Amino acid sequence: MIHLLKEQEDPPGFTRVAVAGCTSLLMPTNVAEERAKASQQTVEKEEAIRLEEGRRREREVKTEQEREQREETARAQARHMERSRPPRRGWYRVLPNLVRLEHEATDAGAMDRSADKEINERRKRIVIKLLDRGPDRMVAMPQGWRESVDELESALPHFRQPIRTLRNALALADATGTPPRIAPQLLLGPPGVGKTYFSNRVAELLGTARGSVQFDQPGAGAQLRGSDKYWANSEPGLLFNLICLGAVANPVVLLDEIDKAGDSGRHHGKDQLAQLHGALERETAQSLRDVSLDIEFDASLVTYVATANSLDAIGAPIVSRMDVCVVAPPTRREAFDIAASIGQGTLAKLNLDKDIEFERGALAVLSELSPRQMMKLTEQAVAAAVESGRTRISEQNLWAELSGGLESQMH
Repeated sequence: MIHLLKEQEDPPGFTRVAVAGCTSLLMPTNVAEERAKASQQTVEKEEAIRLEEGRRREREVKTEQEREQREETARAQARHMERSRPPRRGWYRVLPNLVRLEHEATDAGAMDRSADKEINERRKRIVIKLLDRGPDRMVAMPQGWRESVDELESALPHFRQPIRTLRNALALADATGTPPRIAPQLLLGPPGVGKTYFSNRVAELLGTARGSVQFDQPGAGAQLRGSDKYWANSEPGLLFNLICLGAVANPVVLLDEIDKAGDSGRHHGKDQLAQLHGALERETAQSLRDVSLDIEFDASLVTYVATANSLDAIGAPIVSRMDVCVVAPPTRREAFDIAASIGQGTLAKLNLDKDIEFERGALAVLSELSPRQMMKLTEQAVAAAVESGRTRISEQNLWAELSGGLESQMH
């Protein structure tokens, strides 16, 4: 029996138990003890449940971490095996030290190469991209290359010497199943003979990427292998972008007007042609290092086509690394063939070769121009023919385009 008492002494055998507010209850001592004991057991049971739940969660987290660790280890082993085995046929290893980069990626301090935080962050992003893409890049090797080389020789008959070098290199690669290695070409000749046009046609023939460095511009030397990482505007070089961040191991690079490197002055006190020394030599190009990123890669499959008007301003070390080809201006007949090739090629590229044709008189007008000018005028004439609905391009049409261009320049 429970009695409600207020401000009285506890009778024998009873215990006062406090309740909400100022009220308390008197209940038999044995009942109070049992109630307290039951309450304590409940608390202990709930605590045991909480502890067991915490241990269960810890076990689950640990199990999940161990599973993720096993999977990451398996992925790392698979990546290591993939990067350690030889490249597939038709591919070439451009990043032989990618495993080392992967180890660096786990160490924040090892990734830093500059005092500039943004440069370091950019390098980390690029390394992650390289790890994702792997160490190998495809080698561009055209099917039916013999017919393509024959067409190129027909289109540019005054480039027989460099085309012969190209033909021999492709034949050797085809016979041996190895990547084509085309010696660096230095095309020596006056402006307007088609040197730049030739380099573009070689890239089209190979079906590969292409890039160019204009050596009549300041800072041209740093464009090839990157600018110094100590500069805030440091950027990766053309070779790294074409090969490591590109799709092919053997791009074509035009080194335009390298004899003008001295005229543009020294960039940050450095020789504009200095970065060519290691790039043009096959052995050193196999372990080329981008200056901006401090990442080593293999650029030994790059095809270089350099142009110059004279050898006087080019040092002997550069000239000795290249096959010098003297390109004379085309004869009248050769110029006509070049014009016919450019005209037909432009129409074919636009899928208009069955709809429009150049008259012989129009080709005679084109043959008086440089290949670069031929390309420009051809495109203008074709566009005008399409706009007016004409199916033939005559000599008068080309003269109209030429006179229109001269009038626009005068105004």
